[in-house]
Amino acid sequence: MRIRNSLNNMLFGLLGQVISMIMGFIVRTVFIVTLGIEYLGVNGLFSDILMLLSLANLGFETAIIYSLYKPLAEKDTTKIQAYMRLYGKAYRIIGIVILAVGLAPVPFLEHLIHGEVNVPHLEIIYVLFLCNTAFSYFFVYKQAVFVADQKQHVISKVNSVYALLWNLLQIALLMLTYNYIVVLVAQIISGIVKNVYISRLANKRYAFLQQRKVKPLESGERTDFFSNLRSLMMYKVSGVVINGTNNIVISKIFGVIWVGLYSNYFLILTTLNTFLGYIFFSITASVGNMNVTESKERKHFIYRVLQMANFLVFGVCFVCLWNVLNPLVEVWLGKDFLLDKAILLTILINFYTSGMQNASTAFRDTTGMFRKARYSPVVAAIANIAFSVYFAYLLGMAGVFMGSIISRLLTYFWVDPYTLHKHVFEQRLLPYFVTYFRYGVLVASAAGICEVVFLFTDFSPSLDAVLRLMLGSVVSGILFYAAVRNSEEFKYLMNIGKSYALKLKPGPVNFNK
Repeated sequence: MRIRNSLNNMLFGLLGQVISMIMGFIVRTVFIVTLGIEYLGVNGLFSDILMLLSLANLGFETAIIYSLYKPLAEKDTTKIQAYMRLYGKAYRIIGIVILAVGLAPVPFLEHLIHGEVNVPHLEIIYVLFLCNTAFSYFFVYKQAVFVADQKQHVISKVNSVYALLWNLLQIALLMLTYNYIVVLVAQIISGIVKNVYISRLANKRYAFLQQRKVKPLESGERTDFFSNLRSLMMYKVSGVVINGTNNIVISKIFGVIWVGLYSNYFLILTTLNTFLGYIFFSITASVGNMNVTESKERKHFIYRVLQMANFLVFGVCFVCLWNVLNPLVEVWLGKDFLLDKAILLTILINFYTSGMQNASTAFRDTTGMFRKARYSPVVAAIANIAFSVYFAYLLGMAGVFMGSIISRLLTYFWVDPYTLHKHVFEQRLLPYFVTYFRYGVLVASAAGICEVVFLFTDFSPSLDAVLRLMLGSVVSGILFYAAVRNSEEFKYLMNIGKSYALKLKPGPVNFNK
């Protein structure tokens, strides 16, 4: 059942991301043609500012989902009702806080942008961005019960339809009105409609959520919940700082035009990262369910399986992106929109090291180990800002991403695996680092081979992009397969894949075996 739920979540999640990815490229192209690169830079900057405001979330969603694993497994509707009622109240307060605090930067918006920007009504655009973020908190909280119950695919289906319809509407509005404010108003309305619809689906599937009389959590349960929340808050702060400050640093030091240039790469990587993230996010609830009942040896094996899956997925993506990203942007938008290879390299290393955390994050968040290492994200956030600004002045724009890489390697890279191996798996940590280093050497080798090959070729940009993608896939696929084909982890992955592909449902392979 866990495997079936995970694969269903993964399948529909990936389908939604394919739709979003295709439509995202089309929308981005129309956006640039109708509004220009400066609007694109402002869009990226305001998105990052409001990502920082999402700190008000304080990790509530992860804490609630973690708390729901056990009562859902035991079908304890009383506890589920209590946690969801607490979650709903918290998110309504969070929405109000974001709306109130988010108004504070309005008088200072011009100081966040380097140089003059010919974008009228900046304050109105920002306030509409703010409303879109704040209003979502009033309706979105019931998604958590689907996620914790391994039914993420229900939300993915809705999101897929929404992504298609919203992007088509956005394209039409851009081409008809050339007015960004109209687009933002439509985004607010459509987002509210989507979240209300998901809320009604939750009420229908989990009818007990509509009951007005709910037994509150006991004192000890509330204490445990808020203890978890304080720990998760630190991870939330760190994640937002590491992922949400790059555009702000780039805008302040280099100018909003550079934010616009980077945002094209960021769109591709974010779409791909979200696409890949569904693979691992889809199994998180199943991992949480497994951690309630399984032995530490079984947990450690599944952890190694997920770590190998991380390597295979993000390793191939790194090699292919290194080969094809600049040619793709050149074909898509032209040479004027390209970033140099040094910047591209740091962007992709940041992408790879972030992706390689997925296995540790899944186990950390489903075993409660976020309480053991709750101070490491604070160190990561402070280090990220300091290193990003320092290296930005020292190395240029590449230094911004170098700061994120270094801050991650100093904290998450070793702290989460150490905590899991000591307190959950009770296993030696050295083999983990040896394997991680081995994976890194394989990725670098595959990228290096491709780079050498293309030193001796000269094709048109479109043909070059296709050949580079093909070569990156073939070289990395062959090299990685040769390195891992005999491992038990790889055989386990192959058994799951064959079972689902041949039967369109899971076979006998599951986390309990």
